[in-house]
Amino acid sequence: MRSTVLIASVLSLAVSAGCNNARDQQEKADKAQAEANEKIADANRQADDKINEAQAKADEKTAEAQADFSKLREDFRHEVNTKLADLDKKIAEVEAKARTYTAQKKAEIDTKLSDIRASRDAFVNEYRGLETVTALTWDDYKKRVDKSLDDLEAKVDRA
Repeated sequence: MRSTVLIASVLSLAVSAGCNNARDQQEKADKAQAEANEKIADANRQADDKINEAQAKADEKTAEAQADFSKLREDFRHEVNTKLADLDKKIAEVEAKARTYTAQKKAEIDTKLSDIRASRDAFVNEYRGLETVTALTWDDYKKRVDKSLDDLEAKVDRA
């Protein structure tokens, strides 16, 4: 019986040591998982910080580009309005001179003035699109408006 008790005691100690070993292993695994989770969270925070920083820089560059485009558009608007005012003055001078011409010459100038007014109206309609122009369509728009204005100026100069 003694030997049975002794064997039972030894087995009990072995089982108890095995349980402690398994518990230790589980604690080590839990600790390793917690450390891994902490590293993952830290990496995610760093990645989010980098993403936010990159987005802020992109937003800043976008705002800068929009401001530059708005200035470009305003400068063009000022230039065109100045030229259009000068052309209107020249047209008024041609109209005033036409009143002093003979009937045949006056009819000739009136025909040119009619064409000039139609060209001016077409130009103004084209120019009104300035507010809807985007940076992507700017170059084509500007070329069309510049050409239309140059054509109008040439007609006025020939009148």
